[in-house]
Amino acid sequence: MEKRLKTTFIGNESPFLEVLKKNSDLRVIVCERVNNRTKKHFGSSYDYAKKNNVQIILPENYFSDPVAADLIIVSGYPKLIPPKVIAHPEIGIINIHQSLLPAYRGRHPLNWAIINGEKYTGITIHHINKKFDDGNIIWQEKESVEKDDTIMDVYNKTVIKGNKMLKKVLNMACTKSFNGIRQGSESASYYPPRSPKDGKIDWNDNAVKIKNLIRALTVPYPGAYFYYKRKKIIIDEAEVMGNCQNGYDAGEPFILNGAVIIKAGKGSLKILKIRNKNLDLHSLISGKKQLNPPPRERRR
Repeated sequence: MEKRLKTTFIGNESPFLEVLKKNSDLRVIVCERVNNRTKKHFGSSYDYAKKNNVQIILPENYFSDPVAADLIIVSGYPKLIPPKVIAHPEIGIINIHQSLLPAYRGRHPLNWAIINGEKYTGITIHHINKKFDDGNIIWQEKESVEKDDTIMDVYNKTVIKGNKMLKKVLNMACTKSFNGIRQGSESASYYPPRSPKDGKIDWNDNAVKIKNLIRALTVPYPGAYFYYKRKKIIIDEAEVMGNCQNGYDAGEPFILNGAVIIKAGKGSLKILKIRNKNLDLHSLISGKKQLNPPPRERRR
């Protein structure tokens, strides 16, 4: 019987844990509890460990005294791994990163890819070194980003692909191919972590760019938002339209054929869904301007 690798997983979310457990001897999960919103959409490593009787160690405890392992797998951990831990495992320490490295190094790569209007992204399994997302690439594959994909659509596609890739990489662990290929610098890019305030919509942008922001930050993320009549309105779904009303300024909402429309710098957006549960957007807007206002008269 072939010997199974003794593995340790570092990260709070659980999408890759089932494949890791089935294809290795998963001894330790280094994690913390996550809130219910994170658990609902991304899973909980802590809950998985409890359910499957895997030892749980808090990051601060593990990093001061790492447990013996053949291979450490990291996914979704937001900080640099200490050198002591990088040097600890027998075979190595690898990371699962949801982009086509060296592009989109750093936090929130899928959100940034959608915001930037990318037509594809991907997933990369690579060695960890002292820099963020910089180590040799062991395996990577491309994944499409369709024009109406939300952040969770793209996330789920990369998870499905990532699980297949992880199984392959575990089988490569003691081969020459596992050494990977050094990342090039010509296509490297780094993006910083996003914060809720980064979701504020600039209505002077074109409608396509604003829709990209909306679909990148929809549930479970804080959302793309704007203020109207002193209310913060979070948009979770919108449709790009042409300049259906030229008598309005950018960012000014109006009602057309029963739909809420907001003029952008170029084009307009039909608002399909907002996150504000107790807000009737139609009622908030009505009375400001009527549908199909008469054309403005020229001054004589």
